[in-house]
Amino acid sequence: MKFWSQLGEREQDLEVRVTGTHLDVDADGRALAADFVPLPGEEVFSLLIDGRVHEVSVEEKDGAIFVTLHGQRHKVLVRHPLEKTLREVRHAGPAASGEVIESPIPGLVVALKVRVGDVVAKGQAVAVVEAMKMQNELTAQVGGTVSAIHVEEKKTVEAGAKLVTIA
Repeated sequence: MKFWSQLGEREQDLEVRVTGTHLDVDADGRALAADFVPLPGEEVFSLLIDGRVHEVSVEEKDGAIFVTLHGQRHKVLVRHPLEKTLREVRHAGPAASGEVIESPIPGLVVALKVRVGDVVAKGQAVAVVEAMKMQNELTAQVGGTVSAIHVEEKKTVEAGAKLVTIA
């Protein structure tokens, strides 16, 4: 299975293969092999990596995944690689004559910061989309006039959904 993960500011493309109690992970070209055994308790595992034993607990809470390793708890976002691709396409650069701002991720439109007819500057916030309790402020990559609003606040959208058009 392929994933895209975020741990703080660090992002990684992951490919994970599980065979019985063996785990192979390719993290941005780095291979990691581990044997794992479930321990008593909820989602607690003993991992054997390079001859060293590590106890890891995994907890899902409010749509987020928390991993505790060596006594430190880390929030890890695990997403479909399509979301990363959509984000990259979204930030690749707009056409010179305008821009259609799309949601890079599925989520809830928390706020629309512009109205039809508003003049916006490059870099100005136009919408906020929330996913997994994280708010993503979307900005105009070009200046212009808002010609259309394609969504309403408090509505859910899919990744790639049109939000705002700037002419």
